[in-house]
Amino acid sequence: MHRWTKNLVMLCGLVVVSGCQQPVVTSTQRMTNKMDYAKQHRFEHMTDMVDNAILYDMTIADLHFVPHTAELSGTGVARLDRLVPLLNTYGGVVRYETQEKNAKLVEKRMGHAREYLALAGCTMDHVEIKTMISGGRGMPASDAIDAMTRGTQPESAAGGAAAGGNPLGASASN
Repeated sequence: MHRWTKNLVMLCGLVVVSGCQQPVVTSTQRMTNKMDYAKQHRFEHMTDMVDNAILYDMTIADLHFVPHTAELSGTGVARLDRLVPLLNTYGGVVRYETQEKNAKLVEKRMGHAREYLALAGCTMDHVEIKTMISGGRGMPASDAIDAMTRGTQPESAAGGAAAGGNPLGASASN
């Protein structure tokens, strides 16, 4: 009887000890866990930079709508969600940059964008949505026309930097 008791105590001890052990973690699992943590936290520091870029640009475009419809796409919803707090703070003009030729569709899209912003909590008193090119510094119209006319010609044939001209369109006098 003593022998059975001794074996039973040893068996119970082994069960308890084996149950307390930590699972084996391989180096691959450890690296995967680190990458998952990095993925979760990598965008926290970029939010302010993205907000500054959105505030500078203040645009929506055709890609923010489901093709051939006035319905906002997931990308459009995300864009407008980021714009709501910025528009509530600063107001401004949301530029809808479009290549769409159908004026009715463009109007419907702008209406849906206005409606979404209002439903998302945006105070529409100081907000406009207009069809315009995106914000930013841009370039003078004459330079844009030159670039469009020049197309893909080599610089020397177009009278650019290789032919002694300034490719930015300004005089190069010192």
